[in-house]
Amino acid sequence: RSHTAPARRPRIPRNTWAHSQLPACLQLHISGRACLPRPLAAMKRLFGAAKAAPAPAGPAPSLSDTSGRIDARVTELDTKIAKCDEDIRRYMSQGKGAQQKQLALQCMKRKKMYEQQRDQIMGTQFNVDCLAGAQEQADLTAMTVEAMQAGHQDLKQRYAKMGGAADIEKLMDSMADLQDEISDINEALSTSYAVPDGFDEAAFEQEFSALEEEMALEKLTGVGASVRPDYLPAAPAPAATTATAPPEAAAPTAEAARP
Repeated sequence: RSHTAPARRPRIPRNTWAHSQLPACLQLHISGRACLPRPLAAMKRLFGAAKAAPAPAGPAPSLSDTSGRIDARVTELDTKIAKCDEDIRRYMSQGKGAQQKQLALQCMKRKKMYEQQRDQIMGTQFNVDCLAGAQEQADLTAMTVEAMQAGHQDLKQRYAKMGGAADIEKLMDSMADLQDEISDINEALSTSYAVPDGFDEAAFEQEFSALEEEMALEKLTGVGASVRPDYLPAAPAPAATTATAPPEAAAPTAEAARP
């Protein structure tokens, strides 16, 4: 099956006289450019074309800048109010003429207007300051929350390194076992192995107690400590000592005494 292309309509050159005599819509159609339908053009004329996107606005002023400008405006109004007071006093001091009275009344009206503006601006400044205070409080709250979260995470990590309560209990049990073992080792090291057989520790304890009672009784009765108990053996007699020196040692002394 063969397809044959439709015959193309011959285009008339634009510079011909016949092309110039045709309507504009037909000229566009003949030249290959489609023209807009009449209803669409009428709607555009009625409703207008789409608006272009607005240009991006600059950054919004801060509350501190706004409060500063309000302060400057209040100062300016105070200066104007003081100037009005001076003008009123000056006009009233010039006399009681109609012109001076009219000028003084105008200054009073102007002063009243400035006072109203100042009161309104001061009320606005109060709201701005309140909002700035709330913003600072919100910043402090956010900073506090962030600090607390960071501290919580750090504390959690530290305790995670230590282990849980079960690990701490195991550590304490291990320390108690180690302390018991150290006590057993010290007790074993302090045991005396040089004591002969037949010595009873209980008998030594009883003898020591009896000695303590006897010493206390001696203190009460005034008996000297030279009296030995009956259960102790007799003390050996002291050896005899010679009071005279040998003649060899006395001779040099006599010679040294001579003049």
